[in-house]
Amino acid sequence: MSEHTPRWGRVITPLAVCTLAAGVVATAGGAMSSAAPGKPPLTREQVAQSLLDHHARFGTGAQVLAWNRVVGKRAGTSPLIGGEPAAGAARRGAPSPMARSGALNVRVNDPSTDTEPLDQTTQNETALAVSGRDLVVGYNDSHQATPFFTAAVDLSGYATSSDGGRSFRDRGTIPNLQGYLNVGDPWLASGAGRDVYYSTLAIDGESGNLEVGVAKSSDGGRTFAAPTIVSPNDPTAFYSGDKEAITSGRAPGHSTGQVQYVAWDDFSFDFTAGTANAGLPVARSADGGASWQLSYADRIAQDPLGCSFGQFLGAQPHIDPADGTLTVFAERIAVNDPDCTGGTLAITQVVYTSTDGGLTFGPAVTIAPVTPSVALRFAKGQIMRTAEFPTVAQIGSTLYAAWNDGSAGKDHIKIATSTDRGRTWNVTDATTGDADEVQPQLSADEKGLHLAYYVRNADATLDLALAHSPDGTAWTARKVTTRSFPGVDTAPQFDPIIAAGYMGDYVANVSSGGRQYLAWGDNRDVVRNVLWPNGRQDPNVYFAVTGRD
Repeated sequence: MSEHTPRWGRVITPLAVCTLAAGVVATAGGAMSSAAPGKPPLTREQVAQSLLDHHARFGTGAQVLAWNRVVGKRAGTSPLIGGEPAAGAARRGAPSPMARSGALNVRVNDPSTDTEPLDQTTQNETALAVSGRDLVVGYNDSHQATPFFTAAVDLSGYATSSDGGRSFRDRGTIPNLQGYLNVGDPWLASGAGRDVYYSTLAIDGESGNLEVGVAKSSDGGRTFAAPTIVSPNDPTAFYSGDKEAITSGRAPGHSTGQVQYVAWDDFSFDFTAGTANAGLPVARSADGGASWQLSYADRIAQDPLGCSFGQFLGAQPHIDPADGTLTVFAERIAVNDPDCTGGTLAITQVVYTSTDGGLTFGPAVTIAPVTPSVALRFAKGQIMRTAEFPTVAQIGSTLYAAWNDGSAGKDHIKIATSTDRGRTWNVTDATTGDADEVQPQLSADEKGLHLAYYVRNADATLDLALAHSPDGTAWTARKVTTRSFPGVDTAPQFDPIIAAGYMGDYVANVSSGGRQYLAWGDNRDVVRNVLWPNGRQDPNVYFAVTGRD
């Protein structure tokens, strides 16, 4: 299959950001000056068309839709990276031998709020923050949106629990910053005291740029302020950030001071200089989120009109609790295609290290090559895209990274171990066999590693599983879900806001106080309305806690 052929597989398209086009159209048109001598100035339309022609197979749904709107098209499809499931039949694996953990499954969001538009709504793609018995779950939530975006649209949802997760209160969405729209892709971190930080993507309503913001709560997540934009926020440039993650922990050189980091991937074009870059930006706050300083772990310069390029995906920052050393993990994609004939593709997991609080970074260290993951198919029109985003944990001085990989022809999870602070890595298989395992999330505590992931059963249903290992070499697993659940209609999508193949790109897994706290997207519920009189599976967010009583 040609590298230029869209394929069902990894599609890096968060639910909310596929709506970026609504903002970008406002700035389409008009030539922008270029500093490149002897060349005519580029326009936004030319940059967007070049991205569609050469880069779109690795673009997010948000970016592809945005670029289509810039060049005057009202819609566009998101290319799907990775292997393609066999047409006409669901891929099946061997029956899973895992027993169920017996953990109580609690629904987090309130489906009674999903009234517009006609309950064509989705809640999934989860994040967690834990502070004692106070819990915050963030998730993409399309109930406060319609296909036509207005100033009230907000896709960054959350709920809280004050009883350790026995019950939750759906609190709607975090507030929009004036002139911006929160468009989901949530990540959460606990700070000092009752501080909670919520990172999200946000569209600039005037420029159409896709920015990254951080909202703060000082009351344990019950209420949040509007986000502070931490990305470049330059309306004169073409900018698209994506897949951000936030962490909070020890500041380097301080025994008690805290720092917050947000990392993501971006694409930018400077119309004045005529230069384009794909980057791995990192924003840092040392004053509890009041101000942020931006730096880059790496940047890849590229010809905006060429076919060869590089980019990052799935940035994941991690703080060493012993000394505050920052490591940023990401997937790196490189396409060598100087003649625009398809070229060659190389995907790797990489890591960057900073010892000065994210101000500067050492060179990239390659963890391992990556084989694109394989999309899961449950039934006709029910496809689940997958991604190879890295997830990170630490025990003592040993670092661990995990991702799902398609090298076996199915989706299995790789685990990488480094005992020298990320300079060298040893890679093994965390899962094997005939089933598929996707969307891993690692956490760690004094008991060892805890790996949450979806497992696709032989009857084309899904469960959330949790595997344990003292050191990443041998794993025991149980299913956390009390009921297996089927797929949902994603091709075409039942939800008018989101891209084809989307069922969420990650789950949440936090270890705290000897327990593992888990949140995931789950299709077990059924909704009936005039559009679906016989019922349709309804994606909601579920929660469970396992471990010490």
